[in-house]
Amino acid sequence: MHKRPVLALSLSIGLVTILVLMTVVLDQRPKLGLDLQGGVSVNLQPVKNGKVDNNVSADKLDQSLEIIRRRVDALGVAEPEVSRQGNTILVQIPGAKDQQEVLDVVGSTARLEFRPVVGAVGQIPKGSDRKKAEADAKKIRQSLKIPEGVTATQILEDEQAKTPATPEAEEGATTTTAPETPQGPFNQWGVDVSTQEFAELYSLESQLNTQLTSVDDMKDDQEVVLATEDGVAYRLGPVALDGRAVKTATAGLSETGQWQVNPVFRKGKNNIDKFNEIAAKCYSGSTECPDLGGGKGQLAIVLDGEILSAPTINTPSFAADQISISGSFNQESAERLAVSLRYGSLPIQLKPQQSETVSPTLGKGALEAGIICGIIGLILVLLYLTLYYRLLGLVTAVGMLMLSGMLWVVMSTLNATVTLAGVVGIVVSIGTSLDSNILYFEVLKEDVLDGMPFRTAADKSFSNAWSTIVASNFASLIGAGVLYWLAVGPVRGFAFYLGATTILDLLVSYFLLRPAVYWIAHSEWGHNPRLFGIPVSYDKDDSGSRRKRRSRGETPPSDEKRVPVGASAGNDSTGEDA
Repeated sequence: MHKRPVLALSLSIGLVTILVLMTVVLDQRPKLGLDLQGGVSVNLQPVKNGKVDNNVSADKLDQSLEIIRRRVDALGVAEPEVSRQGNTILVQIPGAKDQQEVLDVVGSTARLEFRPVVGAVGQIPKGSDRKKAEADAKKIRQSLKIPEGVTATQILEDEQAKTPATPEAEEGATTTTAPETPQGPFNQWGVDVSTQEFAELYSLESQLNTQLTSVDDMKDDQEVVLATEDGVAYRLGPVALDGRAVKTATAGLSETGQWQVNPVFRKGKNNIDKFNEIAAKCYSGSTECPDLGGGKGQLAIVLDGEILSAPTINTPSFAADQISISGSFNQESAERLAVSLRYGSLPIQLKPQQSETVSPTLGKGALEAGIICGIIGLILVLLYLTLYYRLLGLVTAVGMLMLSGMLWVVMSTLNATVTLAGVVGIVVSIGTSLDSNILYFEVLKEDVLDGMPFRTAADKSFSNAWSTIVASNFASLIGAGVLYWLAVGPVRGFAFYLGATTILDLLVSYFLLRPAVYWIAHSEWGHNPRLFGIPVSYDKDDSGSRRKRRSRGETPPSDEKRVPVGASAGNDSTGEDA
């Protein structure tokens, strides 16, 4: 009978030890959350025409969330958190350092379009180039004495409207003198439009005044004016094909060593067949895809309103896996585009409402502070329990060690993410675990003080306390479950670890605490209750009547004799015979 608790205790400790060692050997460990290891957090909100769209449907938000989750998972980051909070989508990526890269992955709509090039607009200056172009245009305007507010286009149109027709020679005339050509300028501002300066001004103003089509204004069946990353603008025809025709995509190096994206198109008339249809028109230079001087028409590849490339079509048809998308790619940008094409475009436009980068240093400091607080608190509590309950306090320390090992195994096996809120949940759950120990010890102490032999009380007291321990832990478990179900983000981490530790506490109480106390009670130490924080016992002759009075609800006399442990039951406090 006495061997069974010892066997249960040995198996419990041995099993936990083996499981912990297995996680170490297999290099399994929990992952740190954003607030502990650093990373990037982005809160995305739907927009329409540049304004927040509060009327977006829940289906489109859920669809966008799944697409973003697949994009992030494809990057191989550790335990990203992608969740919906009302009309916004929260993305937290632990370990990420480049905030802009995260925004490019999760926030880009990734709408891919193939449009024929129907006209060349030219270079659109940006930044310092734009300032230089504006300064050059101002100099030319001053040189030609053009009034403020008058454009080169207005001058040219006025010149053309007021230029008189060239007189024709009379029929039958024998003279060889050519008719006089009217001399300009004829425009009201007196600007000579035939000079090189005016031609340069007209070109500069055309570049500066070119209005690109915004993403919100782009229509599939209308022409648009878009530019490349370098600012070269084209006039593009209606959409010939979109990204839904792409089955998958990979990033790789071209024969020239440049990074490119290699899409594989789906088969069918609305997919690769439709692509070959527009390719044939560009190859022949039809009106839908005209030749702009290169011998063949060009087909622009557009992503989210920006032209990636506009290659000349030199072949009338392509195989489904023969097409490549080139541009100003490096490895990271090519892989991001491939991921976006692989998992599809977002059904709505999203823009970051708030984004922040958490420093790894701050995360490390928060983790260290949480661990130190937990360890100090646990040591102080265990020290107090050891002083109060003696050997039972040491049993509690062993139980906490086993609980920690079991929690580590669970976290490592589930590949769980530890956040600062999770650390708080673990620290809070330590109090619940200690409550179970204290509850058992107090029932044990009361039973011994009521006269029950310590060895008998070691087992019976646990049975009496077990129902209360279960009820207490069950209440904590219900609270953790409700929090986990209703909450999102860090609060779910708190609830998860609170619930997990509560369940493990029940296992530790039943399979370790109970047999450990039983084993100690039946050892040589069990003869001295002082070692368990029970300094006195009651007279054996009175103990039975005391228990009977308690069972009837009567209060025992206050003057009952307490005899020091080890003293004769028949002696009073002076040591003389009664």
